[in-house]
Amino acid sequence: MDQEQVIKLTDLPVRTDRADVLRMMELKEDSPVYEEVLEEYEDVKEELEAMCAPAVLIRFGTIPESGERAAFVLLTVGGKLGEYSTQQFETGDCLKGMIADSAADSMLFHLEEPMMEALRQECALRKVGISRRMEAPVDMPMARQKLIFEKTHAEQELGMGISTGYMFRPVKSQGIIFLLTEDPDVFRVQHDCSKCPRLDCPLRKKPAVHMTVRDREHTGEIDLEPGQSILEALAGTDQYFEAICGGNGHCGKCRVRVAEGKLAVTPEDQKVFSTSELADGWRLSCRAYPETDLIIELPQRNTETYEAVTQFEGDTAVLRESSSLPGLYGIAADIGTTTIAMQLIDLKTGSAAASASRINHQRRYGADVISRIQASCDGKGDELRKSIREDLRAGMEELLRKAKVSWEDISCAAIAGNTTMIHLLMGYDCSGLGVYPFTPVNLDLIESSLNLLVSDTFPCIPAAILPGISTYVGGDIVSGIVCCGIDQGEKISMLVDLGTNGEMAAGNRERILTASTAAGPAFEGGNIQWGTGSIPGAISRVALNSGEISVETIADAPPSGICGTGVVETVSELVRNEIVDETGLLDEDYFDDGFPLARTEDGQQIVFTQQDVREIQLAKASVRAGIETLLLRWGITEEDVDTLYIAGGFGFQLDVEKAAFIGMLPPALAGKAKAAGNTSLGGAVKYLLDSSARERMEKLARTTEEMNLSGDADFNRIYMEQMMFAEE
Repeated sequence: MDQEQVIKLTDLPVRTDRADVLRMMELKEDSPVYEEVLEEYEDVKEELEAMCAPAVLIRFGTIPESGERAAFVLLTVGGKLGEYSTQQFETGDCLKGMIADSAADSMLFHLEEPMMEALRQECALRKVGISRRMEAPVDMPMARQKLIFEKTHAEQELGMGISTGYMFRPVKSQGIIFLLTEDPDVFRVQHDCSKCPRLDCPLRKKPAVHMTVRDREHTGEIDLEPGQSILEALAGTDQYFEAICGGNGHCGKCRVRVAEGKLAVTPEDQKVFSTSELADGWRLSCRAYPETDLIIELPQRNTETYEAVTQFEGDTAVLRESSSLPGLYGIAADIGTTTIAMQLIDLKTGSAAASASRINHQRRYGADVISRIQASCDGKGDELRKSIREDLRAGMEELLRKAKVSWEDISCAAIAGNTTMIHLLMGYDCSGLGVYPFTPVNLDLIESSLNLLVSDTFPCIPAAILPGISTYVGGDIVSGIVCCGIDQGEKISMLVDLGTNGEMAAGNRERILTASTAAGPAFEGGNIQWGTGSIPGAISRVALNSGEISVETIADAPPSGICGTGVVETVSELVRNEIVDETGLLDEDYFDDGFPLARTEDGQQIVFTQQDVREIQLAKASVRAGIETLLLRWGITEEDVDTLYIAGGFGFQLDVEKAAFIGMLPPALAGKAKAAGNTSLGGAVKYLLDSSARERMEKLARTTEEMNLSGDADFNRIYMEQMMFAEE
């Protein structure tokens, strides 16, 4: 059979799918550049398809070691698309480069359709069937790619190459070995059910699975429901896992290790773990759907020690003069997408009697509000509400314990948060938040009580939910504006909240203009390979001098990942040392494996990758474009701004000069920047102490102008310009 000729298919249809491209670029309809990307895609689609050189090579033969009969298949879309993508990045057109790269993946995916049809015909001629499909590195070692390359005569037939690491050249190629069987009625060319991520397949058979869970402290038992992932099963226990990407297999944070049993390796696993880690049993729990009983081990977690900022801009000495509330203490809370911060306020002195912060455990459903909205719409609204109520309950009880006071001493509470967080707390329908025209259920000031909002075990203490402006400019921004006094100032100031979402406001007592940008979670470690929140061990400071790298971690703990400030500092240092060029391209010495920053306690190398650079490019360009467009619509320049308040935990620790160096902040505003801390919490405190705060907040909710950046021509233009790391 090895004497058979190579079957070469080149006259093949070319197909790229717009939905595929958008999915691969992780773009959703609410993105401010969604329409821009669609327009760009339609403009270049025909050009990209013309560059595609689709080809399929099929050759029947035997596997040398075993003598098994097989069909060796190689698919490729050619090298022009990859060259074009690289060229676009080099010339600064990052968007077009990303579209080309995603379109090439889409074309390669759809090339399987004609390949399978040709394979079926060839098998029928030989009166054989296919018993198994094998791909590297899941079903066979990477070295098998060389066997496919040689068997199909890829170099002679198509001028292809293969690297010493067994990667095809061009890279937009795929190799498959199909094992043959004498039974011509068998044609198993797809993945088996244990590998298939499609859980709604009517032919899928999944037995009940019993799972033993171990960590350093205890062992537990869980029964998984049919179609349930390990991550979903763990969500019903006291084991907390981040799922920054919403359980879509991108962030790599929900890792577990299989100690006993079998768990298939998924394509997402391959992207996150090394070959040795996969062999050692590491898997992503969000992509893991066990078919048989198993024992898993959980890595050591320290997410419960997230550093959440409870300091904020404002002078309590001024606040207490206008305090007219009766009682001893009030509770102020800020529900952030990542963390929850609270203070117990002495209503007589205006000082904080205790502070508390904790992670928002809704993070297991995704790092950003879009993921939470989607989870709510997918039927997890009750779970999300239960999660945030439990976090608030635990945090408030912690405040009382720290201050050694009882519930009888509490007379009031105020809660601020973005619109999505408030909707989830209230149990509102979130379906209107995620689709145009982005209609919230309620933005008004809500007067309720802690027993209704948080826990029915709490007393009936008056509690207010602070008002918001829109779906994406919520009560946290209204609270922040009041906290910083922007609405009372004569000079124009800006507030930029750099958290999981990027909201901003500019104005004075005459006019306030706001906007929201889809900055993404990169500033809080999301979508970064080694990204993490502000936990002990997170790299927060980075310096690179004369080729020597030095890092500082939170709490001086052993390195465990990179938080948002570490991300900004890493990029700044790499650009300054010309390891990342102005287009965002990482030096070829680090392109494949990433730039090494430090090692973890167990010897793993913490790296900063090319994809990490792209994530921060998107985020910083979005923030910068939002700031500049906001000033443009206000009719002022950077010189007209008196103070730039940078809010949020990320902004509190941010090196403003490095942020300006990579183009995230306009240089003229860097010298006017002031770390304002948790202004959302500060506004909630002000609501408790200042009798005029309620009126100010309700006025802001009524009169603040919101600028819609989606489809804004100036925003899109500036966004594309600021993708670069060019010096200004």
